[in-house]
Amino acid sequence: MKEGHRAHWILHIKKLRLEHCVGLGDAERMALADADWRRWVEHQINADNQCRRMALRHIRERGADALIERVGDRLRARSN
Repeated sequence: MKEGHRAHWILHIKKLRLEHCVGLGDAERMALADADWRRWVEHQINADNQCRRMALRHIRERGADALIERVGDRLRARSN
């Protein structure tokens, strides 16, 4: 994946934080509540090695509070 694609997610999260005056975690949850963004994230974390490594680190660091979960060999955004 090109670095520019990853920047779309970062910019979207920044936009949500500003528009809704929320923290990082809340903005990420809001973004993942949108079906299109959720599908995009799930594709990226399963198709791009760097995104997958970041998602696995997210799971390790946040444990039960992680927004991502492992289902077999695949990663997916947790349902809220």
